[in-house]
Amino acid sequence: MNTAIIETPAGYSGLSWTPVGLVVLNLPSPSPQDAEIKLREAIEGLPVKPGSKKEIPGSWFELSSVEREIALYFGGKSVDLEFPVDWGYYTEFQKRVLQKVYLIKWGQATTYGQIAADLGSPRGARAVGSAVGSNRALLIIPCHRVIARNSGLGGFGGGLDWKRKLLKLEGITYKE
Repeated sequence: MNTAIIETPAGYSGLSWTPVGLVVLNLPSPSPQDAEIKLREAIEGLPVKPGSKKEIPGSWFELSSVEREIALYFGGKSVDLEFPVDWGYYTEFQKRVLQKVYLIKWGQATTYGQIAADLGSPRGARAVGSAVGSNRALLIIPCHRVIARNSGLGGFGGGLDWKRKLLKLEGITYKE
């Protein structure tokens, strides 16, 4: 697994990737050292997995492209960070939920309950919330765009302050 710390307009983010896609993208930290610590913590809990037979031919990954897109995002530009994700680090249920979340576009939001209904489990909002909480590729899998049924914030692995900032940046309204 490859890793890097990138500088964004909002701070330093750690990311990791395989030949298949992104595995981790952390929200910005104030220093490269803090970003490195958060990245190591995120990678520590990952299962060891053998190489995938579904690798993308050639090199899909270009660090400068990721940096450029994230800079545009934090600059308030309407960008969808559509980089490949290595889904092999998630359970099948987590993968199904997070692939739905991956499709939510800039400035749009959906609810945990709507995702559950879309997946055929209309009473599965809590299970969806748990799966969304497993997301390690924040921003790429835009789980901050998933809110509670009453337009409340719900939860967020990056902390509710970050969720508020990201929703505001995208012009998404919610209730406190």
